[in-house]
Amino acid sequence: MLDTDTLYKIIIFWGIFFITPGPVWVAVMEATRKLDLVDIWKFFIKVFFPVNITIQFTQAVICVVFIKFVSSFFSQIGLLFYLLGGLYILYIALKAFKSKQSNKVFELSFWNLATVMLLSPKIWLLFPSGAVIANTLSENLITNSLIFAVSMLIISSSMFVFYIIIGKVGTKLLADNFSYLASGLLLLFALFLFNEAFTIAFPNS
Repeated sequence: MLDTDTLYKIIIFWGIFFITPGPVWVAVMEATRKLDLVDIWKFFIKVFFPVNITIQFTQAVICVVFIKFVSSFFSQIGLLFYLLGGLYILYIALKAFKSKQSNKVFELSFWNLATVMLLSPKIWLLFPSGAVIANTLSENLITNSLIFAVSMLIISSSMFVFYIIIGKVGTKLLADNFSYLASGLLLLFALFLFNEAFTIAFPNS
């Protein structure tokens, strides 16, 4: 039998995880802020949801089923994730900036979004925290992992709508300067990851 209190805690975990803006949401807002409802729906169906169900759903399941391995593995190669993640987010920041400079729509492909999620230290650091909660849900590990992952899909999709609205409002307030804000935020995320990598590589400096 499922523990309803634990299920509630899982929902709260995902709500907190997704309400905090990260490079994924900034990139999504920049990619969709000028799109109409039909094109936003197409982006959700062709890019956002497929990435969620293939990449992030899998990450959630792995973190529940192999929680000790994931925690240990990331602690050993975390430096690599910080460096690669920082470099790729820097690439996305430059891509957004160049799109603005050339007056082109910033396009975020399936592979762009998937790579950000795969290399995101935030995911590999925080998913195991939620997995600890999920593993108290029932005695069945598979059930726990599926509920953890499905609840992630539902809340992430809901937060997609929230950030679309934020992007639209931001565009009305800042006009095309929103692109510079998005590029700047992505650059800050990249610099933060580089700083974390430096701290790991040179702990006594």
